[in-house]
Amino acid sequence: MSIIARMVSALQQLFGPLADEAGRQAGVIRRRRKFTPLSLARTFVLGHLQNPRPTDEQLAQIAVQADADVTPQAVAQRKTSHLVGFLEGLFRKASAVVVASNRALAPLLERFTSVTVLDSTTITVPEELAERFPGCGGRHGSGVAAMKLQTELDLRHGSLSHIEIEPGRSPDGASSRQQASRPVGSLRITDLGYFCLATFAAMVAGGAHFLTRLQFGTGVMLGNGTGIDLLTWLPQQAGPYIDVEILLGLGERLPCRLLAWRLPAEQANRRRQKLRQERLKKCKPAPSAERLAWCDWTILVTSVAAEKLTPPEAVVLYRARWQIELLFKRWKSQDLVAVLSGSTAVEQMVGVWSRLLAALVQHWLVVTSAWGDARRSWVKVSEAVRAFVVRLLSALDDAAALGKVLSDLCRVVSKTCGRNKRSKPGTVELLNNISLLDFG
Repeated sequence: MSIIARMVSALQQLFGPLADEAGRQAGVIRRRRKFTPLSLARTFVLGHLQNPRPTDEQLAQIAVQADADVTPQAVAQRKTSHLVGFLEGLFRKASAVVVASNRALAPLLERFTSVTVLDSTTITVPEELAERFPGCGGRHGSGVAAMKLQTELDLRHGSLSHIEIEPGRSPDGASSRQQASRPVGSLRITDLGYFCLATFAAMVAGGAHFLTRLQFGTGVMLGNGTGIDLLTWLPQQAGPYIDVEILLGLGERLPCRLLAWRLPAEQANRRRQKLRQERLKKCKPAPSAERLAWCDWTILVTSVAAEKLTPPEAVVLYRARWQIELLFKRWKSQDLVAVLSGSTAVEQMVGVWSRLLAALVQHWLVVTSAWGDARRSWVKVSEAVRAFVVRLLSALDDAAALGKVLSDLCRVVSKTCGRNKRSKPGTVELLNNISLLDFG
């Protein structure tokens, strides 16, 4: 199936059966009037995709085009707790829909069945939801209530393979995604928040792989069982990078590879400065001399064999983890998913769930029109799709017409959404050409 056909199916599923099912479960339509679950979904999701800060007048204009002849006042009256439950339920269902490109982002990624980056982003929600979504607190009462989106992005084909909604207070290491089974031959890339030897061991036992930075203080032995002090041992090794078989954890002794390289002094000093600032902000003691010396090195550990992944390739793959941070940045800066607009908690959560659904659809459209093309700017594509909302809305019930709209979107993207020239190669260029990597 082509990516356009897959996208047609996803949109018709979201704004059809899934909306109907979510509407029944939330009881959002109690008496048949002008709105239906389908027209509600189309109004609030596509309305926020077209404009992340829509007025009731603008939403009403979308509603009329969705066959709900309503006034702006009728739209305002629809912002109820039932609508919040409907939109949340629809988001949970939509996040299980997988839209994946037929094109891989780079040949390197095709060595694995999937290359998943797991990370989270936190969204502050109204304080009234603190019991359901407890936050970590913060200055001036901020962060009392928050929800965390544990998100998995497959770099190979662009799909958001999973989004788990958790309380903001929940640490990444305790996420249910830690225990998730993964396909044989897949690769999971995470930061230190997910570092867990038991999780790594379970992945390896199931035939999956991991790639992560090494957490400070973790015991390391050479492959022959000899214990080493990394800060003493690393400077004695030759070469631009170090690649050695190790046993990870003094008790677990998980066989894997350690890859390390020394950072330029300027970059290491920035790390030390950031570390000191973070400790000070959290009112923790100043970092030890050993912890500061750790900043001189980037140290990765992985279960992928050397013949399948060279050290430079591992470096580029770990740097590609930044793509999920950029996704979160687009969600918050372009799609305003963390903005609490409205005078009541209900109105604010209508906006949050509507924007999250709009951001999800937006990502599907980016994957459909630009994934696998290193020349495209995903930021520009994310903005370009807004101009297609009215056409998408009018074609939702006609698969052929919807496919034509998506084909036109792909043409517009190919001609107008090119990446700006840069002095250094980006992630996609590095994934496709490892020789461009500069360890400095």
